[in-house]
Amino acid sequence: MSDVVVGLDVHLKNTQGTIMKLNGEIVKQEKFTTCKESLKQFLGDVPIGSKVALESLGFCWPWIDYIEKLGYEALLANPVKAKCRAEDVKTDKVDSEVLAHLTRMDWLPTCYVPNSELRWLRSLLRHRAFRKKMSTALKNRTRSEMSKRDIRLNVNLGTKKGRKATASLDVFEVVQNIQLLEALEKQTRDIEAMLRRKYGRLEPVQLLMTVPGIGFLSAVTLYAEICDVKRFSGPEKLAHYAGLVPSVHQSADHAWMGRETKGNKWLKWLMIEVSWAHVHFCPEGRLARVFEAACRRKGNSKDAIKVVARKLVNVVWAVWTYGQPFMVE
Repeated sequence: MSDVVVGLDVHLKNTQGTIMKLNGEIVKQEKFTTCKESLKQFLGDVPIGSKVALESLGFCWPWIDYIEKLGYEALLANPVKAKCRAEDVKTDKVDSEVLAHLTRMDWLPTCYVPNSELRWLRSLLRHRAFRKKMSTALKNRTRSEMSKRDIRLNVNLGTKKGRKATASLDVFEVVQNIQLLEALEKQTRDIEAMLRRKYGRLEPVQLLMTVPGIGFLSAVTLYAEICDVKRFSGPEKLAHYAGLVPSVHQSADHAWMGRETKGNKWLKWLMIEVSWAHVHFCPEGRLARVFEAACRRKGNSKDAIKVVARKLVNVVWAVWTYGQPFMVE
């Protein structure tokens, strides 16, 4: 076991690093340019196999891979939980020291690090989601342009027929929007075809698709966000990861529930969406009855569907864990 640990506060341009002994003595502190050469030079005297901690951020994956390539154990810190254990004074130097201290005490709150293929899959799915968001914005913009000119055309811009009829209006702004929309739709179809070729026969994806309301894209997204269902000992852990568990506050004999815990926002959004679909496709099912009871209890469908999503997490966990398809009641 190495007798030193490393804390890195990584930013786009510069990185603050702290090398610390296990007794808390600082060996080296340095600010260097955020590049692989500078990082390798900073870690030059650190024994191979040492723990190197850095916070989870949008561009952390190349650094995780590079640190592991150099032979060190990369630890990805949860920035929210690490902040709760940090100092009141916040500077880059203090942040790197805190990461080093938490690592040497084995008290660093870490995040799960998916493998490179799953990280690529997540990136591709979010790339597709961004294009769908752009498509929706273009459709709304096109309808707005028609409304300005008092053009009343009841068409579906999501179909080729609807886009062709809209482009035939010969309105410059509308025609350009339709051309851009066509390009986005083609890119989206290409992405979906790629996903089907690569993940269409994957066992967890096929199992999840047996649940009413979960289609291919929803199943692939669940697979990408959960990664490995075995890392969750039970559905309660998975529900907490999805942010579908209410926070609990207790003092003496008083206890009350607050808002849902922070979790994976993509997974939470998806579970709520597939819950709506599940209730729609299985109106006589158990979860539909749960939804109706929750609506009466909570007074609105928005909160009630979260109750269904929490129950549906149990189904997702069980289907994937036990390798058994969903059986309609």
